This record gives sequence, structure tokens and C-alpha cells, in this order.
Amino acid sequence: MTVLLLLAGVAAAACPDATTDPPACPAGSKLGTVDDQPLEWGKASEGAQPWWGRLSCGDGRIPVVRRHGGVNRLETPSSSPSSGLPSFDRADLVDAWEVGCPDARTVLYTNAYRCGEVCVPAPYKVLPGAVIKQLESAQTAARAGKVEEALTALRAATTAAPEHERTWVVRGGMAEELGRYDEALAAWDGALVRFPGPLTEGHRAEALARTGRLQEAAKLAGALFAEAPDGPARARLLCVQSLTAADAAKARTLAKQSCAEGYRRCCSG
Repeated sequence: MTVLLLLAGVAAAACPDATTDPPACPAGSKLGTVDDQPLEWGKASEGAQPWWGRLSCGDGRIPVVRRHGGVNRLETPSSSPSSGLPSFDRADLVDAWEVGCPDARTVLYTNAYRCGEVCVPAPYKVLPGAVIKQLESAQTAARAGKVEEALTALRAATTAAPEHERTWVVRGGMAEELGRYDEALAAWDGALVRFPGPLTEGHRAEALARTGRLQEAAKLAGALFAEAPDGPARARLLCVQSLTAADAAKARTLAKQSCAEGYRRCCSG
């Protein structure tokens, strides 16, 4: 999977840079929270998520973001510079994004066709641009086969921004992709201190199994499976159970089931 997610933003009337840090919105500002005052982050508000996934909840967790599409065409077009995004006669069409966090579910509004007024509405925050650069460096190094260089950059990212869940998830996910489950385990341990949850625990269970801590892995996977047998971590947990099963035939059966349910790391056994 692609683990690097980016966002951009600037306070001036210019298109944002991929690592620029946007300011927090002033107290009482409605910018971005009402459909006639959308955030003008240009192409950074286009795509699968607003601002390329760099947005965090107030507590640092990764929000659940859903796009509701174009909801309004501004009666008075913005005077901000064009973003250069092809408008197809839809310039100043406002998009709505539902952003779900543990303590709130709100809607943010963006205008992808203009680059002008930007800020981060409360209570949200964004991953710092310097950390984005570290994650970019890690991905570049990983693609070049420079594993230790990539891992060093990932560690630097979680050290610089431990309050953002995304840094731990990227570090853990990329370490898994590189086959370095010792590093993945360190990342998931760090994440669980700040952001406990079953998905992260599922990742940790696999890292425990693949680093030889089979009893701990089996116990954790069993507890998670009992709590949510049809949850989003199901296929991964089946794989963990295959890695920790004492009976070889049972292990093969579990691995095949995990593979059939889409968990490709269990397809080679």
C-alpha cells in the first residue's frame, strides 16, 4: 500500500506548497466551516481527501473523511488567483467533506479552483511540513533499497511529531513493507501508548509473531478475534493465528483462509 500521505497550505494568496505549514484559524472564524466561506487550498483540497490526508483530529488521531461532492456554487466568485485546476465551467463549485473524530463529526468546505484564504479550523491540526519531508525521504530511500536510511527517517518523524497518529502508522506500515518487523513492533508499541485501538493492536500482534514472540502474539490475536471476529482486522488476525498455530495442518488452513480474505502476506506460506 502507499503509506505516504501529503497535504499543503499557505496563508497568502498563492497556491500551496506540499510542505508549507498553514496557520490555525482565528477564534470565531467561520472559514472552512460554512459553504459560502470555503477554504481556498487549490489542488490541496482535491482528491480522495482534503489536503492529501495531512489533517489530524484535535487529539492527533487520523480522522475518517468522506467526500460529499459539490454542494454549492458561490454566488459571488472568489477574487483569489486560479489554482489552475481545469474547471469545465465549474469554477467556484464548493466541495463538502465530512470529517469524523472521536469527539466530533463536522463538515469542512473547500474550493479547489482558487488559491487564497487558508487556515486550519479548530480543533483540527496538520502534520508539520518538516515531518512530511522526513516521510518523503523515508519513501525515497525505501524505493532505492536503502533500508536503514529509510528507517532512520521514519524514527525521526515519530520523534518530531509523536502527537500525530499518522507518523506512527506510516512508520509501522513502511517497516512492515520493508520486512523489518522489529522496527514495526517499536512503531506499534509507540502508537498504542498514545492511540490505543484494535487495528493498531492487530498490527502489533503480527509483529510479535514475526519477531518470534509467539505466545504473546497468540494471546493478543485470540483476544482481538474474540472481541470482533468480523472486524476490519479479521484477515490479519487469521494470519497471526496461522503463524502461531502449533499444528501445521491448522496453520496452513488458517493461512489459506487469511489469503482468501485478501491478506496477501499470508499467501506465500
